[in-house]
Amino acid sequence: MTKPTALTETQKQQRFKQLQSRNYKASMRLEGIHWVETLPNLDRIVLTEAEKIAELTLHYAR
Repeated sequence: MTKPTALTETQKQQRFKQLQSRNYKASMRLEGIHWVETLPNLDRIVLTEAEKIAELTLHYAR
């Protein structure tokens, strides 16, 4: 079994922004505000395949 690696500072900041955004949207839904959001163009940003999967997972998590 391999030891999990720690996140880099940039990864931590990205994760925080994702969680912050998800929590904000959840708060708005609780207040009755719903909107449709499109996915950002992930091709413009150089992401690893794992990061793309994580972005999509967060987007579709409900």
